[in-house]
Amino acid sequence: MTSRSRLAAASLAAAALLLPGCLESPPIDQRWTLLEVANGPDLTTVTPGSPATIGLTARITFRKLLTGFVIAEVRSSDTLSPSDIQFTPNEDPLQRARDVDRIISESTSLGFASRAVTGFDHLIEEIPLSIDAGFPPPSAGGAVADSLARAAVHPGQGLFLLVYFGDVDEVEMDDGSRVDVVTPRPSEPNEILSTGVGITQGP
Repeated sequence: MTSRSRLAAASLAAAALLLPGCLESPPIDQRWTLLEVANGPDLTTVTPGSPATIGLTARITFRKLLTGFVIAEVRSSDTLSPSDIQFTPNEDPLQRARDVDRIISESTSLGFASRAVTGFDHLIEEIPLSIDAGFPPPSAGGAVADSLARAAVHPGQGLFLLVYFGDVDEVEMDDGSRVDVVTPRPSEPNEILSTGVGITQGP
C-alpha cells in the first residue's frame, strides 16, 4: 500500500468515527445540571411536630447558564414509605431525580432552606444550608391556615431530605408579614438532576 493509499484509508476511518452513533454521548450527569449532597446531612432524627435541625452542604454542578435557588427541604409523606423510594449511591441519576419529583408531589414540607445562585457551564458551587425542620413552614394562606397546618402534623410513612432547584418568592400576607413560597422546577423539562436521602424518623 502506497503512502497516499494509507493516508486515504486513515482519513476514511477518522470520518467513520464522526458518523452518528459511532461516538457515545457523555453520561447524563455530565450533560445535565447536577445536584449532590456534598457533606452531611447530620444524622439528627426528625419527628413530625417536634423541632429539629438538619445541616448539610449542597453541591451544584452547572451545565448551562442558570439562575434560581438551590433548595434543601425535609418532607413527610403519608403515601410513600422508605421501601417505595430507596436512594442509593449507585442509583441512576435520572431515576433519582424522578423520585425527588414524585416525593414533592406526594408529601408535606417540614421545613426548608434555600440559597440564590447563578451559574454557567462547568461551574461547581458548594452551599452550606441549615434547615429548621419538624413543622410545616408558614404558607401564603395566612396565619390561620398556617396554624391549622401545624396542628395537623402527624408522623408520616416516609421522611426525606431533598435537594432540588426552583424559585423562591417572598409573598406578603394579609397581616403584613412575609413568607417565602417555593416553586420547584421539574427535573426532566429543565435538565436538572435533583437528589435526596432518607431520614431516620424519631420515636
